Amino acid sequence: MSIGRSGRRIAAAGLVVALALLAVLAAHALLRRPKPPRVTWAVKQTRDAARALMDTYYDAGLGILTRYPIPAQTGSDAAGADALADPGEPAALWGYSWGLAALEDAAQLPGGKSLLPVVRALANHLFYYWDAGAAVPGYAPTFAPGAGAVKFFDDNAWAGLDLMGAYRMTGDAVYLRQAEAVFAYEETGWDPEGGGIFWNDQRTIRNAVSNAPVAELAVYLYRETGKATYLTWAERIFRWEVAHLVDQRTGEVYENIDAHGQVSRQMWTYNQGTLVGAAVLLYDATRKPPYLVQARQTAAYALHAGVRADGALVPPAEFNGVLADDLQLLYQQTRASAIRRAIATNASIAWTRARSSRNLFASDWQGPPPATSGLPLLTQTGAVRLLAVNAALASGGFSGLRL
Repeated sequence: MSIGRSGRRIAAAGLVVALALLAVLAAHALLRRPKPPRVTWAVKQTRDAARALMDTYYDAGLGILTRYPIPAQTGSDAAGADALADPGEPAALWGYSWGLAALEDAAQLPGGKSLLPVVRALANHLFYYWDAGAAVPGYAPTFAPGAGAVKFFDDNAWAGLDLMGAYRMTGDAVYLRQAEAVFAYEETGWDPEGGGIFWNDQRTIRNAVSNAPVAELAVYLYRETGKATYLTWAERIFRWEVAHLVDQRTGEVYENIDAHGQVSRQMWTYNQGTLVGAAVLLYDATRKPPYLVQARQTAAYALHAGVRADGALVPPAEFNGVLADDLQLLYQQTRASAIRRAIATNASIAWTRARSSRNLFASDWQGPPPATSGLPLLTQTGAVRLLAVNAALASGGFSGLRL
């Protein structure tokens, strides 16, 4: 049986219609598919800064970060490293954990997956600081500590947040379990009489930095485990800090309160940032409006008192990396233009004014770093974190340790 000319025309017309329908469906599917994040100049800046941090301070043999440039590094920025007492010595936990946080931020940007092996190695090798012999184990501030070393509750909070970042990025439950072990140590720092978490095991002063970051860690643990006790702890810690270390009129966060009730009113940008971050995370978890009100108030204070006339955040730069991370949490909730401007302005200042030829940064962003001294790891973390936040806001946002 043969098909006539008219039948062939009908079949051809049907094929055209079918192909057109398929094209429409494909176009519709493409429209519905989420657009990939834009790879921007800001992303490239962050990638270059993160690579410089890793190339300068990452000891691949031990899988750790060093306090100063490792001896193998050459160039004017590391010229002073040989004059240091111990160039290439392991970083203190504070610098190590903030270095890991900076690389985690960079790894979450478009094209950042190449940093994941280093993030894993650094998260795994936090065990070098773990004091397993303590009655309640926790991280000590120094590499390979002896049993019973004095430990700091803020150091442990930073490490716990790093572990949560590693967990969210990799899905490896070992990081979540270790973060829970960190929080078990944090609970021992609570003052049963006056409230608040002490700064360290000597239990003399209670700092903002040993409270709000712990509240942030508690909210992240609550979100991942569903255990209500973490949310209860987060709210308890936050209420104490607001009552004892926050100016109710301005939202300013003070530094600490001592055993005699005397408050140090030193203003550091990271104290403002961590309270903002804890407030936003609590608002996200509970939808209680006062948390968002507090976050807005303290952020407004930070962007007023913590900014110079030229728009640069006050030093030290490492504190401003923490502030940037926490401000972008608030930005996700509010899209406040003041936050976006401050982050963009300081990313530009850090890159154009405070950067060396090897993509290392000064602590005070009024000029480039000196060429004759070894630059500490801790100083570098602030610029990388702030650049990463700027890139995230420009390219579609973080996907890991965020809202």
